[in-house]
Amino acid sequence: MRMARWLLMSACAAAGSAFADEAPPPPGSGQAFYLAQLQQRARALGLAQDPMWHKLLHYQRHPVLHRLRSLADDPGFFNAPEGRQDPQAELTATLAAFFDPRHDRVLDQSAQCRFPARYAWLHERLKFDEALLVPQACERLNQWLQGLDVARVSLVFPSAFLNSPGSMYGHTFLRLDPHGAAGGQPLLSYAISYAANGSEADGAMFALKGVFGGYDGVLSTSPYYLRIRDYTHLENRDIWEYQLNLDAAQIDRMLRHAWELSTTRFDYYFFDENCSYHLLSLLDVAREDLFLSAQFPWWAIPVDTVRAVVQAPGLLRSQHYRPSNGTELRSRAARLPLPAVDLARDLAEARTQPADMAKGSWTGLQQAQVLELAERYTTFLGTRGALASEQVQQTRLALLGARAMLPEAPNAETPVPGVAPQEGHRTGRVDLDLGRREGRPFWRLGWRSSYHELLDPEAGYTRGAQIEIGRIEVAQARGEGIRLERATVIDILSLAPRERLIGGTSWKVRLGLERTWPRPDGPASAPPALALGINGGPGYAFELGDSQQAMAYAMLDNQIWHDPALGTQRWALGTGAQLGLLWDLSPRWRAHLQGYRRVFAGQAPAEWGASVQQRWTLDASHNATLRCDWQEREGQTARRSCSAGLQRYW
Repeated sequence: MRMARWLLMSACAAAGSAFADEAPPPPGSGQAFYLAQLQQRARALGLAQDPMWHKLLHYQRHPVLHRLRSLADDPGFFNAPEGRQDPQAELTATLAAFFDPRHDRVLDQSAQCRFPARYAWLHERLKFDEALLVPQACERLNQWLQGLDVARVSLVFPSAFLNSPGSMYGHTFLRLDPHGAAGGQPLLSYAISYAANGSEADGAMFALKGVFGGYDGVLSTSPYYLRIRDYTHLENRDIWEYQLNLDAAQIDRMLRHAWELSTTRFDYYFFDENCSYHLLSLLDVAREDLFLSAQFPWWAIPVDTVRAVVQAPGLLRSQHYRPSNGTELRSRAARLPLPAVDLARDLAEARTQPADMAKGSWTGLQQAQVLELAERYTTFLGTRGALASEQVQQTRLALLGARAMLPEAPNAETPVPGVAPQEGHRTGRVDLDLGRREGRPFWRLGWRSSYHELLDPEAGYTRGAQIEIGRIEVAQARGEGIRLERATVIDILSLAPRERLIGGTSWKVRLGLERTWPRPDGPASAPPALALGINGGPGYAFELGDSQQAMAYAMLDNQIWHDPALGTQRWALGTGAQLGLLWDLSPRWRAHLQGYRRVFAGQAPAEWGASVQQRWTLDASHNATLRCDWQEREGQTARRSCSAGLQRYW
């Protein structure tokens, strides 16, 4: 028996290699002959060129070189040595591998169990004779599928979280809702997510390695309630849930492919092969008519991928908004006068007891609303670590006991934002400005790859959050050549307004090139020098009034520059301050006023300046702008410019 098995396996392997050279299969084995037949039929049907085969193997054409290759970086994902570049060789080797019963793949699996989505699709197209290609039991896979028991799938989008480099654009993952009664309780569902597997949880090193593919990407499954805890409770991120229109067969194929990816390594990149991109690949596999990932050959911003999913014909079934703890607290506090909010804070922090409320002039309804706000705020402080768990429980019990003695209050449901994330402006932008600079007419052309700045329409985005990556500006004035004015690598400004309940710290950071001043040792006609600088620091922001129409901010502005305009010194280290006002004069009209002053160590001259920028929204894709700038440096002539422009989102 052992010799017979060896002969059979040798015949199967010989059949696969013989067919690769277009030779007839070797005689002496019914399975070897059947394998050769399957390989011939697969070639005749052109299955190696079928879009679904390319989806299952993650084949994509390189956006520049146009050569076909798989995005998977794990050799164990392929059955042929050249499978990463050759779909036909991989299909031929995969069919041969399905005849091998050995459990020599990752997780002690056979090829059929390691690649269940490929096996099911090829079985569907080639109609395997199960007497010759015997189906193998995949106990671990079947237990996983039965445990999930998925009836519905939703795409979930937690909003941007600027305090984490890995989440500053937002995040996406899939929620898997089970059959039966549990399906009505999404907190009992599971989530499939793709993320970087790094030892650093956060910080600059995490961002740097993520940009250059320094991490392995990992697909994982976890309880949905843990995601809710992390996003809405700990990070105060609102969540949008998009239920998808997938039938049972499509869900099964998607899950089987997720099993294939669960042990497959991909190089993780923040801007293209990230969490959102590979989730689109799962949806592409689920439905044969979807090609979502192909829409993002260069970068995949999460909100853009959400927009692609929502706009795919027949894919969206419904959407649901889940506010964070912070959003719910703000909504409840907005319904109360400021003294009531202060009282709720004192109750949560145990500076005042519920029994003391009777001494005031509060009505029963007001007392109920204050106690409800205080109880929510106590929980919020506990999740942030500001209160010990024992104190949280004691305070909540006292508040809930007092609340039970009061009449019912109106429903305090948090209102749904009028604009969902996918309905906001697109993240790419092109700018064209015409104006006068130092008495001469000039034009300026700008291009931004992503994502949002303070003057952009705020609907669908986080208030006070600016993230710009890859912005370039070129300009030409009369009598000058075209030159690079500015190249922004990254520009983040996080304005978190101070509130009575939720204190926020604002911060900024920018890295890039920009024109400064003429070199002191150069000719008078020489253009300003191109300097490399990084600047940033903490600050505070304040809403002016309750209408959220105006926000003022003050920032510490630390500086490090390499500037040829400084002469032999070149390097400058300093600090400064920046003041700003963001003002919505109407729903379509926003103004941004800012001023700064910088001082430097050593002999580097001080600088100061101001700017006024305005934006009028024309339609969903276009803005009109007006901008005036004034800059001065000690020992230099002041520079002034004004321009009007047009912006287009793409």
